[in-house]
Amino acid sequence: MTEILILGGGSAGIMAAARLRWSLSMDEANITIVERSDKHIYQPGQTLIVFGLEEPENIVKPMEDVIPAGVNFIQDEVNNINPEENYVETKNGRKLEYDYLILATGARLLFDEIPGVEENLGNNGIHTFYTLEGAIMLRNALEEFEGGRIVLIQGPMPFKCPGAPIKFILMADDYFRKKNMRGRVDITLTTTLPQAFARQPYAAKFDRIFEDRSINVVTSFNPARVDVENKEVKSFEGDVENFDLLVVVPPNGIEEFLEDGPLADPTGWIGADKHTLIHKEYSNIYAIGDCANYPTSKTASGARKQAEVLAKNLVATIRGGTPKDKYNGHIICPILTRYGKALFAEFDYEKSISPAQEMWTNWALKVYMLRPMYWSMMLKGLI
Repeated sequence: MTEILILGGGSAGIMAAARLRWSLSMDEANITIVERSDKHIYQPGQTLIVFGLEEPENIVKPMEDVIPAGVNFIQDEVNNINPEENYVETKNGRKLEYDYLILATGARLLFDEIPGVEENLGNNGIHTFYTLEGAIMLRNALEEFEGGRIVLIQGPMPFKCPGAPIKFILMADDYFRKKNMRGRVDITLTTTLPQAFARQPYAAKFDRIFEDRSINVVTSFNPARVDVENKEVKSFEGDVENFDLLVVVPPNGIEEFLEDGPLADPTGWIGADKHTLIHKEYSNIYAIGDCANYPTSKTASGARKQAEVLAKNLVATIRGGTPKDKYNGHIICPILTRYGKALFAEFDYEKSISPAQEMWTNWALKVYMLRPMYWSMMLKGLI
């Protein structure tokens, strides 16, 4: 009996478990997921909540409801991994041995890395949509906003869903236009990068939209601290942005138990091969989803493709065959640009695939279809 241990019950972990369970009989493999939370959140729905396009109860399910049939679920927190002796230790004293380990631990939100943010979240005009609670509070703050400066700041790349800040800014612009108060709202997007979006042709398209809709873009802005009393964000470069409402996309990192261990690479993420998804030093350890160091966007669509590749190759390995599938970095990033329109940025490691075009059909797919598909098909390993 092959022991497969999956750390993390987010999108990547559940999708990988489902695909493996479909392919491997109960006699071939025992599959276990370890996850500390008792809830699974459809995170792409959080920006929809901010703008009244989704309800919180629709994007949360008990973890036990999404664990694939035939997969064991242990609600616990991992303290340590011993890759030399193939076991994991948990907070509650379990020692879990494995033949194959899948790291799907996601990205940790590091609000504390920007002084002045963590202790003020939800208060003093400081908000985020990167948590469910934060998205709800930001929705309420926008409803009550009477005018002034809205500024979005971002931590350094990489962070999960890099298109989300653009999505928020463009939807905020249209939100206040629909309320007939856009003239009383100044909207500024800051980014640590030289451009708001890193890939063409989408970057040029967004630049045109920002200009046409009078949205300020401040590039190469690395936030150093937030001065709540003076309503200022100061950057490491010495620049200052005043705000009435500040939206924070925090720095991201791996889980604490991984930070100083042998599985992280110098970038601070899990060091695995970007095509095979196998750790560069331990051939029985895989990494998928946001915790990995792959040079592509950290999104659920990327996790879905990675889970497909991982499952096929791991099944082949267990059965004595030769793994043949490779992950090519493919992701699809749906970016809402206004009510009724969305642009899909689709690309892989080598090339951009989709046109930089705003379409209603993209909007309908993102807003009305993706959540039902996620619960009923993606998490079940059917697509």
